[in-house]
Amino acid sequence: MNLRFLWIFVFVLITFSSKASDLVFKSRVATALNTVTLYPDSSYFKHSDIRFSEGELLEVLGETTLQHLDDAQNQKFKWYKVRSLSGQEGWVFGDGVAVMMENAIIDPKLKSFHKKKISLNNGFEKSVTWIAAIHGRDNLHDNDLLNPTYHEYYVVVTNEHGKSVHMNYESQSAMGREVLNLFQMKDVTNDGVADFLMETKSYSSSSDLENRTLEIFSLQSGYLKKVLDERMTLTYDDDLFSPAMFKFVEVSATSIRVEFVDYVACKKFSLPYQFDKNSETQERCIEFVTYTYAWDNRKKQFIQFYRESRNALKGIVYNPKIFLKSEPSFLSEKIEKLTPNTPFIIIKHFEKVFMQNGEKKISPYLYVQSTNGNRGYIRGKVVHFLNTEHAKMLHGFYKKPPLSKTELKSDKVFLKIIKAGDESGSASRK
Repeated sequence: MNLRFLWIFVFVLITFSSKASDLVFKSRVATALNTVTLYPDSSYFKHSDIRFSEGELLEVLGETTLQHLDDAQNQKFKWYKVRSLSGQEGWVFGDGVAVMMENAIIDPKLKSFHKKKISLNNGFEKSVTWIAAIHGRDNLHDNDLLNPTYHEYYVVVTNEHGKSVHMNYESQSAMGREVLNLFQMKDVTNDGVADFLMETKSYSSSSDLENRTLEIFSLQSGYLKKVLDERMTLTYDDDLFSPAMFKFVEVSATSIRVEFVDYVACKKFSLPYQFDKNSETQERCIEFVTYTYAWDNRKKQFIQFYRESRNALKGIVYNPKIFLKSEPSFLSEKIEKLTPNTPFIIIKHFEKVFMQNGEKKISPYLYVQSTNGNRGYIRGKVVHFLNTEHAKMLHGFYKKPPLSKTELKSDKVFLKIIKAGDESGSASRK
């Protein structure tokens, strides 16, 4: 092989290896989310055997003005004219490809990840992250203006050979919506390569209940694998928030700690404390739950390290004039005067419902056990909770309880990400 031919050969290889990333930076591109068929025109009338596999990169050359009906899903999407990396041109239907979004409409949390060069592993050492979307409509009405928007948003990672992996971070349809709360890259599997942490909030069309989920993705053997899927929402009933609202999750390298205050039906109470039973609808017993996930390098998954631990939640009062009462009532018999700043065990939550000036009110009480072993009721608003990240939120709930738990809202961050090498336990809160 002469030097001139060798130089040309190397140049061609370099050009090919950078083609995918150049496309992402310079052109409008899309990635196949499932196996998609390349048609000769923007219809299904002409047969085609040309198919692209999931994750293949495509250059978008054009699109139809109108959206077209997909009878199988009763949804409408555009057709896109595309060119593959191998040079094949044709049309693909928009329900199977995610198309690069314009900078102006990308979620601010993700703008720093759009068209960003990153280095991962397993064939993704030279990669680009970018943001893409599927846009369409649910076909529920003859008039498209009345049809609800359907969209899916993705973070896409494309390597130098044009292969892509993707993470769905937001969606909206007639069934409900999901929105991004946090997206961050951090090596939590301790292999020297960044993983993807994503927290989302979802709402169904029939309920205002906010479901939060933490997902962690790791690139393994050239594929993106979900290595943790933790539902964070806590409920008092099927469609009602618990006063604690969400699990608290602390993420560090190779381990994930979860804690929450669990309001359980008292017939399921697992702790060795006695209590009186008043009302299944107005009371819940309280347990403090913790468990830990550890990274299993053999299974390439976060595995629960030990069975969840359920213990008593503790609290204190500051006011020196607080008494245990025999009943959840201001006029009931006094059992014991509580010593300020002396921890007691919290056993049960009880909601006393009453009418005031023709208006329904709720006054929550807590059934507790003192250090002397006496048990009784105290007003929830005088209690300060100990040893839980939920302390401030719970104190706020008992100080001013909403009439309905559907009114519970919180912007509190329940995710704590420990920085690598931080021995003190300080955290990066997002």
